[in-house]
Amino acid sequence: MGSTEWTLFMCCLGACICISQSSTCSHAQCVYDYVTARADCSSLNLDCIPVNYPDALIMDLSHNNISELSPDDFNGTFSRLAELYLDHNNISDLTSLLESNELESLQILSVKHNVISYLDSYNACRLSSLTELSVDYNSITYMYISTRSSFRKVQRFSADFNLIRNANVYLYKLSNIVISLQYNRLTEVNGHSSYGKNASLLLDHNEIRHLHFSTDNNHMDTISLNHNQLLSVDLNIGATDTFNIGSNGLANWDGIYIGDYYAMKRLDMSNNSFDSLIQPPWAEALELLNADTNLLANLSSTTLSGFVDLTELHVANNRLLFISPTALSQLSMLQSLYLDDNDLTSLFGGVFSNQSYLIELSITTNRLTMLHPDYFLGLVSLERLYLAGNQLTSVNAQMFQMVPEILTLDLSQNELQLVDLHDCALHLTNLQHLSLAHNKIHDTNTILGFYDNLQILDMSYNLIQVVPGDSLSGRNRAVSQLELEGNPLQCDCRLTGLRDWLRTNQPHVEPRCEGPNHNYGSVISDLEIYDLSCQPPMAMVDINQLTALDGQSVTLKCTATGIPAPTVTWLSPNDTEIAHDWQGRFTILQGKILHIIPVEKHDQGRYTCLVQNILGEKSRAVVNLTVTNSTKSDSPQPQPQPNSLDDFCVLLTIINIIMVAVYFVSPSVSQ
Repeated sequence: MGSTEWTLFMCCLGACICISQSSTCSHAQCVYDYVTARADCSSLNLDCIPVNYPDALIMDLSHNNISELSPDDFNGTFSRLAELYLDHNNISDLTSLLESNELESLQILSVKHNVISYLDSYNACRLSSLTELSVDYNSITYMYISTRSSFRKVQRFSADFNLIRNANVYLYKLSNIVISLQYNRLTEVNGHSSYGKNASLLLDHNEIRHLHFSTDNNHMDTISLNHNQLLSVDLNIGATDTFNIGSNGLANWDGIYIGDYYAMKRLDMSNNSFDSLIQPPWAEALELLNADTNLLANLSSTTLSGFVDLTELHVANNRLLFISPTALSQLSMLQSLYLDDNDLTSLFGGVFSNQSYLIELSITTNRLTMLHPDYFLGLVSLERLYLAGNQLTSVNAQMFQMVPEILTLDLSQNELQLVDLHDCALHLTNLQHLSLAHNKIHDTNTILGFYDNLQILDMSYNLIQVVPGDSLSGRNRAVSQLELEGNPLQCDCRLTGLRDWLRTNQPHVEPRCEGPNHNYGSVISDLEIYDLSCQPPMAMVDINQLTALDGQSVTLKCTATGIPAPTVTWLSPNDTEIAHDWQGRFTILQGKILHIIPVEKHDQGRYTCLVQNILGEKSRAVVNLTVTNSTKSDSPQPQPQPNSLDDFCVLLTIINIIMVAVYFVSPSVSQ
């Protein structure tokens, strides 16, 4: 339930809060707008109600220190006031405000983030024009809502984010009202509605185990119980358009009882533990079914039994491995189908053959590797097809014959390297939005230039280096948005046309240059014409004449410069292109260094380094290789070389002889 609506009800019925002394003042210096009659008195550290703006239509007193409200604070002063904001103060009692006699024009009252702990709805509320009341983020522990009073205009009451454990809701002669009690501590809710229609009860994010609500054949717009702990639901109501029971741990319909009037249109049962979708008796007129995040392993005609009126079906994030050929045959009214985040690897041909009304089909984040044309048989009205996040490596042009009305096609996040749309042009004449982002596409020539009505083309995060400027004219004249972010774009003379086009057709994210080096990181549309230059290729070798011995290894190096970056090709002496690992002895490293291991006599000759760029320009450099034989007759005889170890031994022997001689001579000399 909405907290604004509850507060609204409380106001109408009156709140018993005792306020003692007057808390008005006339010294506040607010920001007053004479055009809108808005008095902005927020964040002024006020502890009183300023009465020096009697003509205000809107008064904002949020973020102050107001704690007390006197019975006379608003009487006789604010007869025109339509909106009053008291959020983020220290107010604990609303009685005097709700019982004010002279706030008959007040329509919106917000008292969020205060310290209100109790509201009594038995007393009459004199705010006869009030349509919205919010007491979110207070400390209210109990809520009793009864609208048997003179107040009949409330449309929204909100008491979200309080401490409410039990609630009783009784609506009398109120239509189009929203009651929000979300994010509380509710465990049980009882209620009744009479002589009204189109009420909504929002009870999400509580701890509700039991709900009992009845009406006197009234129509409820929405009952929402997402994120609770449901054990039983007893709804004896005339009709409910929307019933939400997501995130409750339910595995079946046991304990869910809804009366004899089958007019439910929308059911949200997502994030539970259902493994089957067999229709309960109270949902025979269902038009929208959200069964995302359950335990469905397959779809069959039995699984979907009974949902003949469905126009929208969500079964994303389940465990679907396959869809039987007849699973959807009885769902002939479907307009939207969502099969995302499952484990589908393929589809049966003709699975959509009975879906002539289907407009939107989403099969993202599955494991499809191919698209057979028969998959899409029968989709004559399909306008939006989403296939992102699969494992597609190619696109079969024939599949588009089955979807002649397609407007939006999403093939992003796949493994596509080449997408040739030329053959599809006759069938995709209405295509307006095409996404090929996050693939491995190099060439845009097979994509651009085939569609008169294409407006948005997303090719971001591919391997595209160049987009010819002339490809964005002619049949692509309707294109107004081209996304190229994350591509290795080479900003040279070939991108002049793209730069001009981007200056008048701004993308969501401006693409940047990856090359050449002097333009790295630059935004393409910011470059000047002299920045987008090309230079002819030039080949250079580090040596023109090279002699090698037969059996040795030889390395020939070639340096290539130019814009666009050229490629290097080595030609043998007979002008044959040398490939990597040619003859088992020729190796090319880094695309430009030629190794011959080992070189042989017949390898000698003129080797040509051929450098050329994508524009067709060429340059050559030549290395003349001479190979000589390595034989004994041709080689000089080796001369004996001095041995340093032998010399050392001879020297040591001489020293020893001298020392011995000195030893024997020394005694005789002394004598």
